[in-house]
Amino acid sequence: MVCHQYWTARHSSRLDDVERIFNIAEKLVRRLPPPWERARRGRRPKFSARRHAAICATRQCLDYTYREVEGQAPFFMNKAIDHSTVGWAFKRLREGYLKLLIVLLRKELVRLVRCELYVVDSTGISTPRLKKRRKAFRTLWVREHLKLHALVGYSSEASALMVCSARVTKANAADGGQFKRLLEDSRAKGEPLLADAAYDSEHNLKLATEHGFKPVIKPRSYEFHGLFRKRMLKEFRRCRKLYRRRGIAEALFAGLANRYGSRTRCKLPTTKAASILLMAVAHNLRTLARVRAQKETGIFVIVSIYSTNSLFAKRMNI
Repeated sequence: MVCHQYWTARHSSRLDDVERIFNIAEKLVRRLPPPWERARRGRRPKFSARRHAAICATRQCLDYTYREVEGQAPFFMNKAIDHSTVGWAFKRLREGYLKLLIVLLRKELVRLVRCELYVVDSTGISTPRLKKRRKAFRTLWVREHLKLHALVGYSSEASALMVCSARVTKANAADGGQFKRLLEDSRAKGEPLLADAAYDSEHNLKLATEHGFKPVIKPRSYEFHGLFRKRMLKEFRRCRKLYRRRGIAEALFAGLANRYGSRTRCKLPTTKAASILLMAVAHNLRTLARVRAQKETGIFVIVSIYSTNSLFAKRMNI
């Protein structure tokens, strides 16, 4: 269920306007250090490293190919860019820089809306690379999968999902082992943190409490030993109805499946991880554009109601 004026803000935000998305991305990357240092030798690049990063974020947000970016570039930045230059810039983006961009987008969203609960979950992303797999005395070729781990915040006031932090690992990486790294830059004020049984461990429960969350993690079994585990089991039974809202985070992964097909076209190890993290960046960019439009629409409605009431009052006095 969406909030009031959701679709009005969705249409007024112009999420399919490449110029608007590029302007938002360019303003954000200016607040971060450049993704790479300019080489001292060779010809000076046509655009700065920050502008190249904004172009890559815009390309992923609208799911453009390199050729489509080359064709649209004169319209959204009044200059031409070669498709090979876009690919060159994309290969130079690193995971650390994209994680900083996700954190910056989270801070911008938190200034506008307040998250009432958080969810930790993961999903699989397929790649074009094939790998061998033994099954029933046969050798099969299957597609390689990577795993996207995400800490997702939800605000019912704005019907907004934001990616607070994200990591990309191999498909066989355990979800519980990534819990600590997802919470590194996050501090809460008692909001519930929902997670399935893959994250159930005494270490993760204590870690979530230290970061200010109220952990609501499904237990692996009901045979608990120790006072701490028994107390957390009682807390989970008390919050069982709240735990059912964990499916809210699936809307993020469903959006990645609808827009990108839950797959990446990249083949190199560095570009595969960068492409998946750019999906999370693109989601936050679209959410930020919609939430800003929603706030502007709300202010306009309040002003229009106030002006109408004042005219009506003047007429009544006359």
